[in-house]
Amino acid sequence: NRFVGVLTGKGIEFGGSKMRTEATGYGAIFFLRNMLEQHKESMEGQRVLISGSGNVATHAAEKCLQLGAKPLTLSDSGGFVHCADGFTQEQIDWIKVLKDVKRGRISEAANEFPNISFKEKARPWDVPGDLAIPSATQNEVSLEDARSMIKNGVKLVAEAANMPCEQEAVDAF
Repeated sequence: NRFVGVLTGKGIEFGGSKMRTEATGYGAIFFLRNMLEQHKESMEGQRVLISGSGNVATHAAEKCLQLGAKPLTLSDSGGFVHCADGFTQEQIDWIKVLKDVKRGRISEAANEFPNISFKEKARPWDVPGDLAIPSATQNEVSLEDARSMIKNGVKLVAEAANMPCEQEAVDAF
């Protein structure tokens, strides 16, 4: 009757740890970087598709920038935003405030920045890219999405949400 493990998300009184909001997003990118290094590649210049716009997604985008990659997409339940040249730190910071403080919709980023476009009621998996980080919700990547990612050049996927890929998508990857 003794618990000695730690799971993030649990309160400290239940054996959890003090939360670091950037931990999961940064961790997904470190994992991706390690996968790339196994293939003698780096994050530099990689085009990254990210779903979601909460702590995991925005911190993943931030760490991509720090490592020289180009985060191209972020999303919410209304659709996704796409920045063909890759988001800047200023844009990511603005989106953090939009989502965390103002509780706004990701579509508002397209109104704020001329180089960001919004695609309503869609997921970012049709955008050409090199890496994908599904970090929004469970079962957000279907077999059709996986096939689209593969067709559009995605070579590595790092799941940063709880089971974001349906089993058929995992099999396709």
